[in-house]
Amino acid sequence: MKARQARFLPSGLLLLLGAAVIGMGSLPGGQPAVAAPPAGQLPVELQYVPHDAAFFLHADVAAIWKSDLTKTFREADKNSFDNLEDMATQALGAKIDNLKSVTLFFPQLKMPPDTQKFGVVIRFAAAYDQKKLEAGFAGLLPKNAKIKLVVPAETVALILVGLDDAYGKPQPANAEGPLTPAIHAAATGKHTLVGGAALGNLPDELQRDDLPGQVRAFQPIFKAQSIFATVDLGKSLNLNVRVKTKREAQAEDAEKALAAFIKLITEELGRELPDIEKEAAKNEGLRDLVKVFKAGLTAAKGAKYGVEGTEAKLSVTLPLDGLPLASAYVAAVRRVGQASAAIQSSNNLKQIALAMHNYHDVNEAFPPAAVCDKKGKPQLSWRVLILPYVEQESLYKQFKLDEPWDSENNKKLLAKMPAVYKLPGSLPGTTTTHYRVFVGNGAAFDWVMGGKITQITDGTSNTFMVVTAKDAVPWTKPEELEFDPEKDMGKLIGFVANGKAQVAMCDGSVRTLSKLPSKETLNALITKNGGEVIGPDF
Repeated sequence: MKARQARFLPSGLLLLLGAAVIGMGSLPGGQPAVAAPPAGQLPVELQYVPHDAAFFLHADVAAIWKSDLTKTFREADKNSFDNLEDMATQALGAKIDNLKSVTLFFPQLKMPPDTQKFGVVIRFAAAYDQKKLEAGFAGLLPKNAKIKLVVPAETVALILVGLDDAYGKPQPANAEGPLTPAIHAAATGKHTLVGGAALGNLPDELQRDDLPGQVRAFQPIFKAQSIFATVDLGKSLNLNVRVKTKREAQAEDAEKALAAFIKLITEELGRELPDIEKEAAKNEGLRDLVKVFKAGLTAAKGAKYGVEGTEAKLSVTLPLDGLPLASAYVAAVRRVGQASAAIQSSNNLKQIALAMHNYHDVNEAFPPAAVCDKKGKPQLSWRVLILPYVEQESLYKQFKLDEPWDSENNKKLLAKMPAVYKLPGSLPGTTTTHYRVFVGNGAAFDWVMGGKITQITDGTSNTFMVVTAKDAVPWTKPEELEFDPEKDMGKLIGFVANGKAQVAMCDGSVRTLSKLPSKETLNALITKNGGEVIGPDF
C-alpha cells in the first residue's frame, strides 16, 4: 500500500465506522425498513444530499439541545456549555436555540483533498442573518477555502465548501442510491442522529484484500454497498445499524464483522475499566464514571445482531434511568482534559528533544545549559539557544546574547514565550516553564560546554534530556536542576501532567511515569556516562 494511501486509510475508517458508533444504543430490534416519503417531499435540508455521498450525517440539533440528557450536562458544566453557545453564535450568527437541524455531506472521500470538499445544510427555527452566517462560517475554515452560500428558504442555509455549483441544486425527486434509506430515515424526523456512508466512494484501498491485520476483520463491511446508523435519545440511548450488501452470503459475513467490531469495543472498554477503578479508589469523583462505564460495557456486550435479506443489522441499548450521568460527565470531562494535557506535554517534550538533536546536527554538540559570559556566569537559558529549531528564529534574533535574561532588552521578551515551553493548563500570559534539564556532576548538560551525543556512553535511551520539574522558572532564566547524587533528585521532578511526571530521553523518546523510580535508578538515568545499570523500576 502506498504511503499516501496508508495515511488516508484511518480517515476512511473513521468516517465509515463513525456512522456505526455515533452513540451507544439502538432502536427496538426488528424494526421494519423505513418507508420512502412521497416523491418530491423530502425536507428541504435533505434535498441536497447526494444519494451516493461518501459520508452523510443529519443531526436534530433542537432535540439534542433540549433533551434531558443535555440539560443534565449543561447544569453540571455551565461554563463549558455557555462557551459552546458563544462559539455557535459567533460561527453561525445565531444562538443554538434557533437551530433545528444540521446536515453534513461529503460527495466522495477517495483522496485526502476530498476532505476539504463538503456541504453543510443548516435549518433554523426563524430567519437568520445571511452575512453573519457566511462571515462566521468562513472564520472556521482556512483563508483559501472556497465557500458559497445558497439560500433555498428563509430559514435554510446551504454552505458549499470546495464544491461546484451543481451541488447547489436539489437532487432529482426520484433519486436513488446507496444512501437513499439513510436519507429517508432522516426524513421521518424520528431520529436524533442519522449517519451513513456509500462505501464505493470511500478510499479504494478499503476494498483491497491486503488490509492491515487490525482492520481485516471488518473487510465484509468495507466491501458492502452502504452502512447507515440511527440514534435515538430518550429514556435510553439507542443505536441501530444496517449494512447493505449485494447478496445474502455477504450480509452474513457483514453480521460477523459487526460482531467483531463490538467485540473490539468491549475489549478496549474492558482494558480501560481497571485503570479507572484504580483511580476511583483514590478519587471519589470517578466512582460515578465507573458506574456509567460498566453500564456501557454491559450494553455493548448485550448487542443484538441479525440478517434480513441482504442486510446485516446491529442494535444496542443503553438505559439512562438511574445512571449518575451529571457527575460521571464532569469526571469524564476532567479525566479527558487531564489526558489531553499529558498528550500535549508529551508533544512539547518531543519537539524540544527534536530541536536539541537538530541543534546538535548543526553545531556538532547539544547546547550548553546556558549562554555564559566570559567569566562563566550563566546569562540565558538553553531554551533561548534552541529557538531557531522550534520555528522561532525571529524571536531568537531579538535577544542580546551578551546580556543577562533580565536585562532591559531581554526581560521584555519573557512575554513572548513559545507555546512549546508552556505546560498545558497554564494561565494565560504565563512566562514560566516546567521544562528543565539536570546540570553538572555527570548529567547530560553542563553550564558552559555543550556535550556530544558520543559522550553519552550509558546510552541515549537510558539518559534524561529534559524533565517536567516540580518548580517552574522564567523560561529565559538559566536556572536548571543541579544534580547532586547524594540528595534525592526525585524532589525536583514534578507530577505535573495528569498527575504524572514526563521526561524526554536523549534519544528523543518521551516517557510518562506514574511514580518515580528509586534514588539509585534515578541517579543512573540522570548521568550520561556513569556506567550504572538501570534498575527494573524504570
